[in-house]
Amino acid sequence: MIPLFSWATYPKKLKERILKPSSIGRFNEDRGMRLATGRAGDTGEGNAIELFWLVDPDDGKIVDAKFLAFGPSSLIGAGETLSRWVIGKNYDQARRVTSDLIESEVEGPFPKESLPFLNLALEAVDEAAKSCLNIPLPTSYNAPPVTFHGEIVPGGIENWFELPLNEQLGTIEQVLDKDIRPYIALDAGGVEVLNLLEGREVIIAYQGSCTSCYSSTGATLSYIQQVLRAKIHPSLTVTPNL
Repeated sequence: MIPLFSWATYPKKLKERILKPSSIGRFNEDRGMRLATGRAGDTGEGNAIELFWLVDPDDGKIVDAKFLAFGPSSLIGAGETLSRWVIGKNYDQARRVTSDLIESEVEGPFPKESLPFLNLALEAVDEAAKSCLNIPLPTSYNAPPVTFHGEIVPGGIENWFELPLNEQLGTIEQVLDKDIRPYIALDAGGVEVLNLLEGREVIIAYQGSCTSCYSSTGATLSYIQQVLRAKIHPSLTVTPNL
């Protein structure tokens, strides 16, 4: 059992997923998909997790996911969050998931004492992905667009246009690091801020696979702009330096 003081520090969304998980179980049929499994931990020691994915054998995309967990509530929360998160991703994207990205999904950090269980779940993800390595991936792919559900700053950051340029750029970098770069990294891509014009137009340059991805001017660009507007100022626009 997790001590009560720890439960009080859990993010609200993580508590909801622990109390009302929808992904617990196994698959009774493969529905024409590849059944991939990943295990981590030891049931003899009381802490173990097993992931079950239905993977499209044509493109490696995970179409459904379930899990079984034996251990504390945080392990259930990690299994539930990961099982929801991987659906729609391919196995290569899934194996790039990080603890920071999962914490972003539940809108807050896992308590420090529960981090080993989150890491255990991530080990299981890696094992499940390894069992899919012989499934061919598309020559180019991009992570599905992510809908931003985070906190919106009403009216934007106070005195945004009066802030020095270095503070404005620093704020943009913080948002990129927390809410944007982890998702782009799923496709081995990156994004760099080149300039900010008149406090409104953010000039960016894509890195890695993003330089040749069609969504760099579509879904990915829209997501970046959506997040910056929500967390910094609604007047911001994002322009890629293509």
